[in-house]
Amino acid sequence: MPKAGAALTAALLSLCLTAAAQIDHAGPPQKKLLEYGWDVPQPDFVAEHIREMERRPFDGLLMRVSGLGQVFNPVRHTREEYAEQFDALERIEWQKFTDNFLMMYAASKMDWFSDEHWAIITGNVRLLAGGARSAGCVGLCFDCEPYGDNPWHYPSQPHADEKSFAEFQAKVRERGAQFIDAIEAEMEAPVIHTFFLTTLGGVMNAARAESAEERDEVLRDYSYGLYPAFVNGMLDAMDPGTLLTDGNEPAYYYHDSRQYLDIYHYIKQGALGGIAPENHAKYRGQVLVAQALYVDHLFGLRTRKVEGHYLDPEERAQWFEHNVYWALKSSDRYVWLYSEKMNWWTDTDIPPGLPEAVRSAREKLDAGQPMTIDADAIWQKARERRQAEIQAQLERRTATVKRLPDVLAGSFTGNTNVPPVIDGHRDDLGWQMATELEPFLATFSATEEVQGATLAHVAYDDEALYVAVRCQEPHMDRLELVGGKRDDNVWLGDSVDLFIQREKGEPFYHVIVNPANVVWDAVHTSEAGDTSWDPPVETATLMGDEFWNLEIRLPWAAMGWDAPQRGETLRANICRQRRPQKELSSWSQCVTGFVEPGSFGTWEF
Repeated sequence: MPKAGAALTAALLSLCLTAAAQIDHAGPPQKKLLEYGWDVPQPDFVAEHIREMERRPFDGLLMRVSGLGQVFNPVRHTREEYAEQFDALERIEWQKFTDNFLMMYAASKMDWFSDEHWAIITGNVRLLAGGARSAGCVGLCFDCEPYGDNPWHYPSQPHADEKSFAEFQAKVRERGAQFIDAIEAEMEAPVIHTFFLTTLGGVMNAARAESAEERDEVLRDYSYGLYPAFVNGMLDAMDPGTLLTDGNEPAYYYHDSRQYLDIYHYIKQGALGGIAPENHAKYRGQVLVAQALYVDHLFGLRTRKVEGHYLDPEERAQWFEHNVYWALKSSDRYVWLYSEKMNWWTDTDIPPGLPEAVRSAREKLDAGQPMTIDADAIWQKARERRQAEIQAQLERRTATVKRLPDVLAGSFTGNTNVPPVIDGHRDDLGWQMATELEPFLATFSATEEVQGATLAHVAYDDEALYVAVRCQEPHMDRLELVGGKRDDNVWLGDSVDLFIQREKGEPFYHVIVNPANVVWDAVHTSEAGDTSWDPPVETATLMGDEFWNLEIRLPWAAMGWDAPQRGETLRANICRQRRPQKELSSWSQCVTGFVEPGSFGTWEF
């Protein structure tokens, strides 16, 4: 090597070694535990009680300026309207609580295409961001769940009948950029904490889609279908120091360390399928994995009975300690703890063992000790207790299914097709001869009665099973229709499920149809189902003013079966989902969902 080259190499090596020597070892990332719930405090309370509040095992809190949090509502607000609360923000003297946030909420009647609305919205966002800055907060928390009118559901938006989904996506992405710009105009390097970013069910399915067209088919009718565009807009405009968190609210229900590790990998890698390629580098560098904890679920405080109700106080505290440990271990920085039935700040209804569980988990993690509590074993124990109680009370139904005659006997005025023509009208004679099933029941875990009545008829002949369903629907304008082709995720919207099984423990067959007559079908040898099963099923739907109908003809040969003999039985169920109302109902009562072969009823032929 020439001397000049050698000298240059030596100089560069010396420079690199000097730079490396100047890098301080920062140690592992510091984890922060945040508190949020129905006990969310207002600034004046925090300013007055902060010393007592900081005795709790947290690193920060989420607080709310009452009346100002609905930033998407196009109603202009000023600091003068909230002077007392803004003055209180400036009085707060944080010590132990280092990471604090002001709340923002998403429900709104705004028009995405209205520049006038968005001038008001960005003004309100700046007002809150300025308050957060004056209080010494690290940022704002944005709750995208719409507690009111939904801004993310494309079909229900103003102009949805005249502007395409692609046009809406482009506009919402532009608004996401304006949203983040408004925050950054008031705060340098803020943290925008979210409860969901990429972990909503439909958003995850869209991220896993094999093409942009398939992704948009999933999102077009999904209740949060426009949210990914807003997220991409935020990423478009984010300054280098700004951070977004994915709060992963589904972690509320975890009971196995693997669940935390799997979701971490998804958020870091799998979710990139829903992020614009030009934003991948920014997403990797500026989106943090956060995790969630739900006191009410794990400690059995919820109105409906869940696994936590079937544990003793020691078991509940152990499950919670396990989840605190793994939530912190698998987060980049933040874990948020949510509750509804208790109040940390007034020391009201705090479950026995809760504070100790939080502290113990943090101490073990900080000391580098392993978590030895087997929360999955605790959960399984609770599940067995719960299932035993439920099975004793569950209403499993039986019905005698009538066989259709080969030829029509006698005379009849009207449509005399036997078997019925599959056209959605339900007016053939065959349906009048069919077995009418009892009205559908709410799931065992539901807290309200069924509002959308459902009635089904079933019949059969040597060739096929026939099912007709009438779904009363007082809000036809709010139907959520997901999917455009066979085996799309129609179950993410309004839909009806048919299950049929020969014997308990054998594979069962599953057909789902939505009001637009899009079909999903699978054979289940496990809970997931194999969608390669594509039977020659005939379906038809018809939508009326306050109802929609479904008719199904499913050949016996599609399951590899002969027609049932007289007196033979099959296990079956028919279920209905009203997506916007979050209402699930079924003929034979289910526990929480539909894919529950243990809840199937019996059809005697």
